[in-house]
Amino acid sequence: MEAPNERSGEFADAWHDHRRYVLDIAYRMLGSISDAEDVVQETFTRLLTADIEEIDDLRGWLVVVAGRLCIDQLRSAQTRRRAYVGPWLPEPVVEPPAPSNDPAERVTLDDSVRMALLVVLEQLSPAERAAFVLHDVFQFSFEDIGEIVGRSAEACRQLASRARRHVAENTGPSRFDADPAEL
Repeated sequence: MEAPNERSGEFADAWHDHRRYVLDIAYRMLGSISDAEDVVQETFTRLLTADIEEIDDLRGWLVVVAGRLCIDQLRSAQTRRRAYVGPWLPEPVVEPPAPSNDPAERVTLDDSVRMALLVVLEQLSPAERAAFVLHDVFQFSFEDIGEIVGRSAEACRQLASRARRHVAENTGPSRFDADPAEL
């Protein structure tokens, strides 16, 4: 049994090292910063009751717990939204650009593009959304995604493929034609 101070130190380290990453995943899955923060709180609350020494991959454990909580939340949100008549709109999050010397990394998505992607993601099933976000945005393997969504790696590959088709179908052509000479 660990001493309370050791346990709180490990928990504080986990919070400091992984909170932002778990929040990013939860926000991209849920489209709501307040819901994402709730998921992060619940994830770390569950960590308090777990034996940190027994967890081989702490970040992986946190992502699995947060991912499952997000899927549960998305499923319950679908049920709640069936009664709502208007369109669902995601909450935009203003993120400061990450410090980088690479100009390609400094390019950030315009808020309207971010909002449009969240609206398109809302049309996906919870499992499709999880597979798409975790694989295409956060580069998780399909085996790891399978552990989160409770399906085989091949099923997750299919979910991500279906999600990509939905995204491609719903993003449509560009509003403006770009002249290659101007690029």
